[in-house]
Amino acid sequence: MKNLRVILLAVVVATAVVGASGTAAGAQSVGAEFEHAESESLSTNYSGQEPMQTAGNNTCGFPLNVTDATGTEITLDERPDRITTTNPSAAQTLWEIGAQDRVVGVTEFAGYLSGTDSKTNVSAEFGVSVEKVVATDPDLVLAPNASADQVADLRAQNLTVYHFPAATDIDDIAAKTERTGRLVGNCETAAEVNTEMNQTVEDVESQTAELDRLDALYPLGGGFVAADNTFINEIMKIAGTTNVAASEADGYPQLSDEVILKTDPEIILVTDTEGAILDREPYASTTAGAEDNYVVMNTNYLNQPAPRSVIESTKTLAAAVEDLQANKTEETVNSSGTCGFPLTVTDATGTEITINEQPDRITTTNPSAAQTLWELGAQDRVVGVTEFAGYLNGTASKTNVSAEFGVSVEKVVATNPDLVLAPNASAGQVTDLRAQNLTVYHFPAATDVGDIAAKTERTGRLVGNCETAAEVNTEMNQTVENVENQTAELDRPDALYPLGGGYVAADNTFINEIMQIGGTTNVAASEADGYPQLSDEVILQTNPELIVVTDSEASILERQPYASTNAGENGNYVVLNNNYLNQPAPRSVIESTKTLANGVEELQSEDAKDDRSRTDESSGSSSDDDDRNEEDEQDEVVDANKTAVDTNETAVDTNETAVDENETAVDTNETAVDTNETAVDTNETAVDENETVVNGNQTATDTSSKESTTSAEPNDTSNQEGNETETSNDVVNQETEQDGGPSNTTDDGTESEVPGFGIVVTVLVILGFAYLSPQR
Repeated sequence: MKNLRVILLAVVVATAVVGASGTAAGAQSVGAEFEHAESESLSTNYSGQEPMQTAGNNTCGFPLNVTDATGTEITLDERPDRITTTNPSAAQTLWEIGAQDRVVGVTEFAGYLSGTDSKTNVSAEFGVSVEKVVATDPDLVLAPNASADQVADLRAQNLTVYHFPAATDIDDIAAKTERTGRLVGNCETAAEVNTEMNQTVEDVESQTAELDRLDALYPLGGGFVAADNTFINEIMKIAGTTNVAASEADGYPQLSDEVILKTDPEIILVTDTEGAILDREPYASTTAGAEDNYVVMNTNYLNQPAPRSVIESTKTLAAAVEDLQANKTEETVNSSGTCGFPLTVTDATGTEITINEQPDRITTTNPSAAQTLWELGAQDRVVGVTEFAGYLNGTASKTNVSAEFGVSVEKVVATNPDLVLAPNASAGQVTDLRAQNLTVYHFPAATDVGDIAAKTERTGRLVGNCETAAEVNTEMNQTVENVENQTAELDRPDALYPLGGGYVAADNTFINEIMQIGGTTNVAASEADGYPQLSDEVILQTNPELIVVTDSEASILERQPYASTNAGENGNYVVLNNNYLNQPAPRSVIESTKTLANGVEELQSEDAKDDRSRTDESSGSSSDDDDRNEEDEQDEVVDANKTAVDTNETAVDTNETAVDENETAVDTNETAVDTNETAVDTNETAVDENETVVNGNQTATDTSSKESTTSAEPNDTSNQEGNETETSNDVVNQETEQDGGPSNTTDDGTESEVPGFGIVVTVLVILGFAYLSPQR
């Protein structure tokens, strides 16, 4: 009997040890299940079941420790949600990588960026106002090129300030873009922007490789110029010119009149459309001044070291260099009869048009014709445009020939044009213009890319820019091919482009073709041709998954019948630039198809990532109830695949609305942010409608919300508002998504393998003792 009591005591001790170790093992098995890429390095701090990431991980997570240009170590514990910039190049970069909704303060020179009117202007008479910056309550201040004193003043206010060094070449700009993406958590988008910039540089260098390099100069006023070791000098070199100031000094020196005359530039870079500096000495006495050779650059791009500045400035300058050299050989080209004058052609009205010499004064009655002329490099010969072409750089100096409806014949006559280009103008309007003895060429309506290419080619022939027209068409056709390849393997979401009042873009329209090329199916195409007015019932019947809009707020989705469609319920919309989408011209095709395709691709890419994460999670359970829970997880994944996903918001208004003068002609592919993200679990915290949803109880295996170029993310689960497909028995829907196991978890999310086992054995032993005592 004594031996039996010893045995029972041993059992008690063993039970305690086994029970404790079992519970500990259960907790660790769940807490250690992290879903991460193989390249990620996660710290051992599992507090809250979330991985800790450092700058060394290259995962784009937080906390982050980096050292800036002042040698100061900067620590960001979490992704900054309130960012203030002290320089417009930093703001431009944030806009490019899709972080503009988190910017709270900018300087006055960033005013050309869309949406800055809602940001705080932190400018002072010189530099920025420390008080204004502090008032924005920023999590992070980006300060490229700021003075050391200014940075010190900002840090004295306990602000987190990252100071960038001066960018003097493309590599510096790429490094700054990459670091900006890392600081704000948009690494992937920053990499994509750098890829676009580097590809543009490569393309422009190829474009100008066979051209003679023109001697060029960029005067800043007062004799100051952009010289060597500046990013502007690199832009000038890439675009096919030789900066004559580069051999004189570094940076931005002040050159004497004698030195400027000695360098004798052949072309002058200016930022005003009149090129007024060429009328003043010493510039008037240079070759550029004598021959009136200048190229108008966008000051918001040329003067700001940021990716879009490189992309747009190099392309603009290269096109001008190419055009200038083409003009030098114009007589040779004309004598060959390939693109010369006189020219006799027949237009869409069947009228024969004769042009005796290259037209030097061109008026357009439609913004698509103006956009095409800008693409061909003929904008300097344009004297009249309509109000909806106002987004094009330099139109402020052109005559606005618009009337309340169409164009004013009197205004067109007043421009004294050699040629009037009238695409899509009514027959009556063309007749009225011809009655004034004007030479008018009328284009037919363009309903597809082939029509746009033909119109571009004919425009080039009419104005004597055949070669450039062919190059523009080549770029457009190549873009179409690339985009079709990009979307070939994607599922095509049903899409709709409402123009207002029930009117939509349907079949046999160039917008329909853009939607097809961009990877969507236009649901209106099966209803009618052209731009019909659909009833609310028909719109509800077509039930689009995605709405194409032109305002970043996508307010139309809040109105019926759109609010009751799949797209409306899930907030799925993509914002396209109305200046491109509504104008049948080459740049419209290039930019609109790329933007739409990127949105569709991002949508499905994020959806696929979400699905894979859920499938991985379902393999982590470790109990006899695995089969039941895995089945529930599979149901959840299937439901998640059924939910519509938000694509990038881009938009188009009804036909060609005017754009603010300060906005750039090329869309920055800006995308609106998802306003209808789905909660991942019941304890999720509320977020601002313009930010992506972040799960307040997100666990280590939860797939983190990642910002992308389009700032749009797929809905995380099938537990979507108004779309709950889970049954009341779905235990998974009541848990956080950190584990795929059954519901035998603790409040901390840990899992004990056999809860209560030690207690049961202990009770049995005690009863044994109680029984043996009377026996003795």
